[in-house]
Amino acid sequence: MSEDYSLSVPPFSALVPHKEWVGLTCHRPQTYLAGQKLLEQGSAGTHVLALVAGLVKVVRTGRDGRRWLLAFRGPGEILGEMALQCGGERMATVWAMSDCKVSVVFADEFQRFIREHQLAYPLSKMASNRLKEQTEVREGAVHERLAVALLRLVEVSGGQSSFSLTREDLAQHIDVGRKAVSKALERLGPDRVKAGKSRIDVISVKRLRQTIGA
Repeated sequence: MSEDYSLSVPPFSALVPHKEWVGLTCHRPQTYLAGQKLLEQGSAGTHVLALVAGLVKVVRTGRDGRRWLLAFRGPGEILGEMALQCGGERMATVWAMSDCKVSVVFADEFQRFIREHQLAYPLSKMASNRLKEQTEVREGAVHERLAVALLRLVEVSGGQSSFSLTREDLAQHIDVGRKAVSKALERLGPDRVKAGKSRIDVISVKRLRQTIGA
């Protein structure tokens, strides 16, 4: 596979013409600083957020307090659409990993947008592909799963290489223990990725791809 081969599902904005996405992002601009909460698990799905700039992580907390980092999302994404489709509470909390700019789109406006652009089926297919992504990152050798997760993070961020992430974040994402992540980072080596206390730096996308045969 070439280095241009994408490992992540294209964002929501890829489903519509650029001018339509721009129109959607004109609704009620709002800014969140890194570390702030954009959407909260358990709250009502009254609106979605169109992510214009920045990077977020989607985290679900179980009844026992266990946390799963379900996904990373970057520019061009819609956040919180599942609660609107299911007509219930939000299933996860969305946190800003960097400063983020969003557009607030109320439920009726977003649903009208979906109808006008016939996006019901494309959204369903996207959800299915993302479920597949979540499954893939939890299967196989830990160092390969970690490589896939980091490569996808680079892609959804638009090519960034430095991220505000801890080993615990990565452990919650690929469903292993923190020590397993540390061992996987050692196996990948500093020529591929470097990890600080709360920051992960991808050194070589090419070498990470070689790790997974992509």
